[in-house]
Amino acid sequence: MYFIKKIGSYLGTDLIKQKKLLNEIHSTVVNYLFDSSLNSKSTIQQISSQIDLKVGKGNNLDKIKALVNDYLSLSVKTNSPQFYNQLFSGISVTGYIGELISSITNNSLYTFEMSPVATLIENELMSKMSQIIGYKNGGGTFVSGGSNGNYLAMLAARQKIYPEALCNGMFGSNAIAAFVSVDAHYSMLKAANQIGIGTNNIIKVDVDEEGRMDVGLLKKSIGKSIKNGVKPFFVGATAGTTVRGSFDPIKELADVCKKYDIWFHIDGSWGGVALFSKKHKNLLNGSELSDSFIWCAHKVMAQPLVCSLALFKDSKILFELNDVEGTEYLFHDKDQYEQDLGRKSLQCGRRADALKLWLTWKYFGDRGFEQIIDHAFQMAVYAKEKILSKDYLKLTSDVNFLNVCFQIQPRGIEKEDIEKFTIDVRNELIKENKAMVNYAKVKGENCIRLVTVNHDLTAEYLDKFFLDLESIVKKIQY
Repeated sequence: MYFIKKIGSYLGTDLIKQKKLLNEIHSTVVNYLFDSSLNSKSTIQQISSQIDLKVGKGNNLDKIKALVNDYLSLSVKTNSPQFYNQLFSGISVTGYIGELISSITNNSLYTFEMSPVATLIENELMSKMSQIIGYKNGGGTFVSGGSNGNYLAMLAARQKIYPEALCNGMFGSNAIAAFVSVDAHYSMLKAANQIGIGTNNIIKVDVDEEGRMDVGLLKKSIGKSIKNGVKPFFVGATAGTTVRGSFDPIKELADVCKKYDIWFHIDGSWGGVALFSKKHKNLLNGSELSDSFIWCAHKVMAQPLVCSLALFKDSKILFELNDVEGTEYLFHDKDQYEQDLGRKSLQCGRRADALKLWLTWKYFGDRGFEQIIDHAFQMAVYAKEKILSKDYLKLTSDVNFLNVCFQIQPRGIEKEDIEKFTIDVRNELIKENKAMVNYAKVKGENCIRLVTVNHDLTAEYLDKFFLDLESIVKKIQY
C-alpha cells in the first residue's frame, strides 16, 4: 500500500481515484465478458493509429481507462460463440474470478509458507486428475502450457534412461530417439532441442486414414533405430491432434512401449477431457498405461489462459529433475518441506493457476464437465451434418472430436482453385466480422477447421455460420 501511495503521489492521484478507476474498469470487464459479439478484424494500421504504443511518458488515470477501453475494443473477442479459430473459446465466470483472485493475492507456488491455500488446492487437483487418468499414486505440477508439459515429459523420459545427463549433459552418451506421429504437436520438436538430443532424433511416424499413428510403422521405425545403434526412449501419443482431432491407439502403443521398455507419454492437451464423459472416454482407453499425461484446462474446460497440468504415474521423477542445490534461501522450513511445490517444478516463481480450475470444478462438479463435453461433441456432429447436407461443401476428415474440417467446392470452380477459394472465403468471413475460423492442411490440402469448443455454442449459432458462409461463397465465386 505504501508503494501505491508513493506512485499515486508521483502521478498526482490519490487512493479514491484509484478505487474509482478499479470499479469502472471492473464494470467494463464484466460487460465485456458477457458480450457475445465478435471482433476479428483489427489491422496494424488501425491499432497504431488508435493507440499510442510508445512508453516513457507518464499519464493520468483517465488516460489509463481510455487505453483499457481501446485495448478491449481492438482485441479479438475470443469469448464469442462465433470464435471458432483456436482450440479454446470462451471462459467461465468462475475461471475469471479465480484469475482475478490469483492476481490480487499474488502468491507464488514455490513454498507452502508463501502459498498455503493454493498449495493444498494444487495437490488436490493433481490427485483428482491422476485418478481420472488411472494413475494410482500419480502426481504432477502446473506448467506454462501444453508445449512446456511435453518438454517436461520428454525431459523425464531422458532422466529415466540417462540419469547422469542431469549433471554431465548428453556429451558422450549414446544416441537416443523419440517417436511421435506426423500430426503430433510441433512442441515435440522443440522439446528435443531443449533436452539436447536434437530435432533429427524425433522420428515422425505416418498416420492411417483417420489420422492415428500407424502402430505397424512405429514398430518398424523402432526396429530400424535399434539396428542403427540408436536407443528408443520416448513414444508420444496424441489424444486429439491439433487439426483433425484424432486419437492415437493408446493401448496398442502402450504394448509396444512395454515390449521395448520405452517411456510412454500422452499429449492430452486437447482431447484429454474426453475422460470426463462416459460416452466418449473410450477414446482414451489405456490412459492408465502411460507414464505421463498433459492436460490443458484452458481449452474445453474454459479456463483463462494458461491452465495446464503435467501429470506423472510416478511423480518422484519431478523431484529428481528439479530439486537441485542452491535453494537453501527458499526451502528452509523442514516441517513443511514436503509441501514445497517449487522443489518439483521447472519454475521458481509461479502463479496460482490451480485456483481458477478448482473454483470452476467446485461450481460444475464432475457431472457439469461431462455435460459440457458431451454438448461440444453434439455441436461437432451437428456441424458435420450441416456440411454433409450441402453439395458445395466436402468433409475432408471424419469428425473424431471437436474438430470439423471441410473444403468449399462450389460448381464452376476448377480443382486447382479449390484450396485458394476455401482460404478466400475464410478471410472474407473474418473481414466482414461474421465469424473467425481457421484453416489448415488435411492430407496435403487446405481446408477450413471449425472447432466447437465454446460452452455457449448452439445449433442456432452454427446455422448462422453456414448461412454467412453460403452468402460469401455466392458473393466471391470466381
